[in-house]
Amino acid sequence: MVTATQPSELAVKALAARDGDARTYAKAVHRREYELYQDAWAEALETSNRTVIVCPPDTYKSTTVRDFVEREIGKNPNVRILWIMNTGEQAQIQVMAIRATIEDNSVYKAAFNVLEDTDAQWTKNVLFVQRDIEDPDPTLMGTGLNGPYQGLHFNIIIIDDPTDQDDVKSPTTMLAQVEKIRGVILDRLMEDGNVHYPYTGRIVVILTRWGQNDLVPVFKEMGFTVYEMPIVGPYPWGPTLSSTRFPMEKVNRIHQDKGDILFSLTFMCNPQAVRGNVILRDHISYWTDALIPEHPMQFVMAVDPAASTKTHADYSAIATLGVDIKTKWIYLVDMWAGKVETPDLEDKIVQIAKRTSGLRTLALETTGFQLSLLQGMRRRYHLPFKEIPYRTKKNVQTKVLGIDRDKTGRALYLDALFASGKLFIPRDLPLLDGVSLEDELCSFSPTGSHRNDDRMDALAIGCVMAESLVAGGNYEVSLRGF
Repeated sequence: MVTATQPSELAVKALAARDGDARTYAKAVHRREYELYQDAWAEALETSNRTVIVCPPDTYKSTTVRDFVEREIGKNPNVRILWIMNTGEQAQIQVMAIRATIEDNSVYKAAFNVLEDTDAQWTKNVLFVQRDIEDPDPTLMGTGLNGPYQGLHFNIIIIDDPTDQDDVKSPTTMLAQVEKIRGVILDRLMEDGNVHYPYTGRIVVILTRWGQNDLVPVFKEMGFTVYEMPIVGPYPWGPTLSSTRFPMEKVNRIHQDKGDILFSLTFMCNPQAVRGNVILRDHISYWTDALIPEHPMQFVMAVDPAASTKTHADYSAIATLGVDIKTKWIYLVDMWAGKVETPDLEDKIVQIAKRTSGLRTLALETTGFQLSLLQGMRRRYHLPFKEIPYRTKKNVQTKVLGIDRDKTGRALYLDALFASGKLFIPRDLPLLDGVSLEDELCSFSPTGSHRNDDRMDALAIGCVMAESLVAGGNYEVSLRGF
């Protein structure tokens, strides 16, 4: 009797490496487990023609690219790939790692028929494999941004972290990088496929942001699709880029280590937050124990409830502010934000209100669900609730207290208070999903999605009420900020 021979473990892994996706390849060849965000990167590398992926440091960018290059060479040895990094030494390390895989990795050798072209000299930066074409262009070239690739042509160009934190400090360096990309690198791409490599040529850029004058705006002008993948965001798999690599505790620790500006720039992919869009970081003022006045203070609370009672996805925010009746300066003394259902939000409002001595007003902007929340709480609790409607033409004419529906107006109002030295916030408030209050304020943009502006709204509502307390003792005031 003849029995079927079971395939060896090597054959099984080789089959998986050859026919599987990028995740399967990485596990079979290198025993690496991909993060979910790496799947997204791998798909972009394999399918996108002009794409920029913006991501934080230390997220295995180069490892993901290296796996992609190895697979592309294995699937079609006729491919020609240019891998550009900031320096030639960085690219050299990646080329040598790929060479080691081709020459020594048993799973890769069993999966793909990739052999060195002995008629061409392999170097630390250039690899040639046996192929069906006679061409002087290498299978793989790894080089720095100013490397010797002039005159060569490639099917795939990968630009991997071409700019570092020192480059962006020099306008001359950045101008040279822009000219290199526009004037040289783009011309190296073979746009149309052929019988040996029947695919459209593509350029994929993967980088970390180091400043507003880095290369991302240039790629946008050139029509590249830009995907930003900050360390914290509304990802399908959770609130951070990776729940295993970047749990929220680690995100908060990174924020503390890097500080607001560097964290916003490199880990949140947000150079706007460094300077600010509407609310400028240079305008933000802080109070300390030495700044607390001896004059009488009155306190207000402002609540920005989540948009719906049906989801945990949105945040509610509660701001507590004190106002110096003599100087009219406004001090943020507490900011709470969290994802809670309505009963728990009510408990939190009552808890904060009862511990705030001298509370004059508890304010909510009232539209839809917020109005019913206020009306219900007014019946249940003896607290100084104040309804703040949206401003209308009639309200403006009659000088009734109101708040602008337009969030840009609110941001302009807060920036004016900061710039005029009338509003102070404390340092080191608790982070919200790794984001500080300052980051949230400075990140607000009139053209943004306004996903994370709950604390800004609560602060704006509170400032409206605080100003009303020192405007003559009457709630019917005209607010210049709106």
